[in-house]
Amino acid sequence: MKFVLKFFVVIAVLVVLATAGTADPAASALLSSGHMDEAVSILSTRSDAESLNQLSRAYYAMERWDESVKFGERAVSLDPNNASYHLWLAREYGRKASEANPLSAASLARKAKSEFERAVQLDPRNVPARVDLAEYYTEAPSVMGGGLDKARQQAEQVAKYDVGNAHLILARAAEKEKQYGEAEAQYRDAIQSAKNPADMWLQLAAFYRQHGRFDDMQKAVHSAMAQPNKPAESYFDAATELYLGSRDFSGAMQYLQRYLSSGALVESAPAFRAHYLIGQLNEKMGNNGAAASEYSASLALASGFGPARKALSRVQ
Repeated sequence: MKFVLKFFVVIAVLVVLATAGTADPAASALLSSGHMDEAVSILSTRSDAESLNQLSRAYYAMERWDESVKFGERAVSLDPNNASYHLWLAREYGRKASEANPLSAASLARKAKSEFERAVQLDPRNVPARVDLAEYYTEAPSVMGGGLDKARQQAEQVAKYDVGNAHLILARAAEKEKQYGEAEAQYRDAIQSAKNPADMWLQLAAFYRQHGRFDDMQKAVHSAMAQPNKPAESYFDAATELYLGSRDFSGAMQYLQRYLSSGALVESAPAFRAHYLIGQLNEKMGNNGAAASEYSASLALASGFGPARKALSRVQ
């Protein structure tokens, strides 16, 4: 069941907003800003499909997988033809699978596959759903419905709408086959073709990090940050790569502060996680007092975020 954890960690990095146009603006703003306690308080009083989907995403952000799946399933049951709800439920099953015992993980992973496929069936132009489905096909063994041929078929479809993400799928397939030169070439093609080159530079940075090429990783991060008109969340993602690669912690903190002050926070990089990451960076640098302050700031926004609570108890 090793593939389950690897796959859904990747999916966590690739998560993008794929929500319906009927979202409650106030709740959406709370999710984007990372005010999870307020979002949960509001959304818990409602029973419509969109509110339940948003509630599932709030719990997803806080890594509370049981609640996330519970409300994701309810949203799908109320509106079974909404591709976005199926996509989020697939992600929720997947992250729950990553922490389950092997038997439960296998069942949850199959459910995730079914939900990804349903999302694509309902909305064939949904690029995030196709990218996630291709990632499943890349990482899953054949007995669980995986296959690189299936992943490459998704790349062919994605290329109709987003050439950069098509190259990303091909890069991951080549990497799975240990064709690392081809994988790197595909990542570079993704950068050249991408609507958001900064994101693809960071995907390349992650590739370098995973293969121990830390100098190249850091150069790729710098290339990402040099891109004009990059979205604010690129600063969050760049800081994440530097943290995971154990490079330039002070620079990573500066990126996170810039993100938090940007006024352009997004759901895939909520403020409470930015504070948590600053706390982790401070802790790595031996600044436990500063780390405790950041972990507390994270919990002030999302009191149900277990990793921050555990980290705070560690540094106090």
